[in-house]
Amino acid sequence: MTATENMVFIDEVEDLVARLVLGEQVFHLPRGLLPAEAREGQWLRISVALTPAPPNDSAAVRKRLGGSDPGGDINL
Repeated sequence: MTATENMVFIDEVEDLVARLVLGEQVFHLPRGLLPAEAREGQWLRISVALTPAPPNDSAAVRKRLGGSDPGGDINL
C-alpha cells in the first residue's frame, strides 16, 4: 500500500487541539496525535496510508474484562 506524505506547519496549539496549515488549508488535530516534543512554529511530516481493518476480537476483550466479574447483583 502506498502512503501519502505531506509537510504541515504547526500554527497553534491551544488546550488539547493543534491547528495545522497545509498550503492554504487549515485543519485541526487532537494534540495527542502529535509527537510530545512538537511545538508551535515547527514543521511536521504527516504520512497517511490505508490499512486493513484490525481483527474483530471483541469477544476476547469481553471475556478478558468480564473474567473477574462474579456475576449477580451489584452492591452499592
